[in-house]
Amino acid sequence: MLRVQALHRHLCLGRVDVSGSSSSLSSVCSRSTSARLDVMNQPPPLPTQLNLFETDVALKCAVERTLDGREWAREHLNRIGALTGNAESAAIADAANNHPPILHTHDRVGNRIDRVEFHPAYHDIMRLGIEAAQAPTLAWRSARDGTHGSHIVRSAVTYMLYQLEPGTQCPQTMTFAAAPVFMKNQTPKQAETGWLQKILEPVYDSRDVPIDDKEGITIGMSMTERQGGSDVRANVTFATPWDTAQKDGAGAVYRLNGHKWFTSAPMSDAFLTLAQCGDEGLSCFIVPRWIPNSNPPQRNSGLIFNRLKSKIGDRANASSEVEYRDAWAEMLGPKGRGIQTILTMVHHTRLDCIVMSAGLMRRCVLEALHHTHHRKTFGKRLQDSLIMKNVLADLVIESEAATALAFRVAETFDAQPNDEGEALLGRIATPLAKYFVCKRAPQLAYEAMECLGGNGYIEDGIMARLFRQAPLNAIWEGSGNVICLDVLRAASKDMRTVEALLQEINLAKGMHDAFDAYADSVSRRAASVFSDPVGGQAEARAVVVALAVALQGSLLLRRAPTAVAHAFCASRLNGQGPGTEYGLLPPDTDFDTILARALPSSAIGEHQHNTARGRDGA
Repeated sequence: MLRVQALHRHLCLGRVDVSGSSSSLSSVCSRSTSARLDVMNQPPPLPTQLNLFETDVALKCAVERTLDGREWAREHLNRIGALTGNAESAAIADAANNHPPILHTHDRVGNRIDRVEFHPAYHDIMRLGIEAAQAPTLAWRSARDGTHGSHIVRSAVTYMLYQLEPGTQCPQTMTFAAAPVFMKNQTPKQAETGWLQKILEPVYDSRDVPIDDKEGITIGMSMTERQGGSDVRANVTFATPWDTAQKDGAGAVYRLNGHKWFTSAPMSDAFLTLAQCGDEGLSCFIVPRWIPNSNPPQRNSGLIFNRLKSKIGDRANASSEVEYRDAWAEMLGPKGRGIQTILTMVHHTRLDCIVMSAGLMRRCVLEALHHTHHRKTFGKRLQDSLIMKNVLADLVIESEAATALAFRVAETFDAQPNDEGEALLGRIATPLAKYFVCKRAPQLAYEAMECLGGNGYIEDGIMARLFRQAPLNAIWEGSGNVICLDVLRAASKDMRTVEALLQEINLAKGMHDAFDAYADSVSRRAASVFSDPVGGQAEARAVVVALAVALQGSLLLRRAPTAVAHAFCASRLNGQGPGTEYGLLPPDTDFDTILARALPSSAIGEHQHNTARGRDGA
């Protein structure tokens, strides 16, 4: 053994020439070492100037009808697509996630401050979303400056921002969703304070100062409590008039005492919350960080942040536990109608849950397609393997169906003020899509991660962040059972919502035999379940899934290429439902057409180094 080791040592030192040539073996050893250390057959990063709008054909198709004649909207989406897709923004998003927020309850001399410190990268992404993309305000432009806003365009912006950094979308979504609550319920005095005016201003100001000193503000939500969760009627936080001599009700000032188990975005300028008002029940309140119009400026000392949640995902964003100890609050909306008041906000945040989950699914698919395009295995690109083509095409179909459904729901938000049919459709399609799309996201994220293998399971890449984020939207704003019960309530309250939904589904009748049979079956099943809202609870999930799949099928048949629509119908309408496995498409599926649509050449990128000479092996 010693003689072998000595020989190896001499070979590598160039002291023995076994070839008989004049060259030493040191160069051979050097080349061998270099080959072992060279990084080969690893996919490159996504293109540094990737445009998340221009490279997403399904997204462009979903918004095309809205963009017709609106050149400003097309230019805006192109600009935001470039900002959310480039490498510089990706690095900023990484920094925001790698440096989670920190709660400082007191200053250095012991004064209570309840201030959350964020990394500068968080503020950069917030500024991109609020000022450049105008995510909280774009839908309400007509209320701000007389121009025509658009939920479709605004949803497309949110869809792309979520792919870049999802945590920062929470405060932007809540600010967007708070606007219609103020539009419907603010008193003249509250309007004079400037809540709505500052919500609608696309300016990000992270300073912890009174809203009097700010041009633009953000709004949070604080609803659930330890003992109740989604059952907000079980809330025990109570409100009493600040001054018993004052007139109570909308616009009046109250003291709040109690707690909230989840308060997201604790650095918001104010929060909408629920509290009991004696026999009248729950009412909605504005709880600001600073008391408006106070001179000198006075912090709302009764608003106390106990700790930040340690969450699975959504790490750039802060979520907190709050106590109210005589917290200053102003009633928003009628007394005793708090749930009805804040449901307007919930309805709009649910739209974002759908859109953001669809955006996350698209980003997962993009990562899987990019990796398998560049990775070689068994002598060819991984993407060229038939078994992998089936998996990837199935993921693409799932993603495109989610996008089509998300933006059809967004269409109802644009149309419902002037179209009763669209309002009815939106009332039932919003919770329907929220349940189904958000439920599908985690499974798709896992399958996409598996396409990347071990590279997807490490924290160095974006897949880990996407995977951790994927379950959130199915939990936020009502988990699965709550959402299905809301679908049942919508149907029992007004069966015209079901009629509007079935009418939308049936628009694709006659375009595919399997779809026709499925639509008829779903219609009969829905009629049975919705006729008995209590007994129907046992089948609520099943019928919600069936209706969502039928609606997706209808949309794809009418709006997507034949290859996509027919593959969807063949795999989802075969009596087995959508299932949890991917890669089960029929063998006659047009895989190449589906994959080419999902990964245009501009999204592929080429390795600057040595991908072309990569070795075989997964």
